[in-house]
Amino acid sequence: MNSSIAILAAVVVIAVIAVLVLKKKNPSTPSDVKDAEPQGDPALFALGMNPISEKPIMYALTTCQHCKNTRKFLDANNVDYIVIYLDEYSGSQRSELMEKVRTYNPRGTFPTIIVPGGKVIIGFRKQLMQEALIHDAGTAA
Repeated sequence: MNSSIAILAAVVVIAVIAVLVLKKKNPSTPSDVKDAEPQGDPALFALGMNPISEKPIMYALTTCQHCKNTRKFLDANNVDYIVIYLDEYSGSQRSELMEKVRTYNPRGTFPTIIVPGGKVIIGFRKQLMQEALIHDAGTAA
């Protein structure tokens, strides 16, 4: 019985040593994953923080179905727009973008679209998008 405990203890020690050695050789361990998160496009981040553009700017999430439907609608109607996916950012960048979204949309829901001229469209609102982005193209919305 003592010999089987000693063997088990030796196996555990060897396994722990192996994990520590592999951790040193492979820097992409779970403790480093936070640093490896995508930080998004710096130019889009800057635009998202100061959304002055000739094109509509859509704040969205890559996993949001309403955002996907909005993009499909805009693409089908040949609307030239910019999309900023907040979930492509992390840490302070994501927090800052979310604060910016809340200045236009206090509930912080997606998509939030800033139309040139200052009009804000929240959610997949087909009629509002048609009026603001298609029918009023070229004029302040």
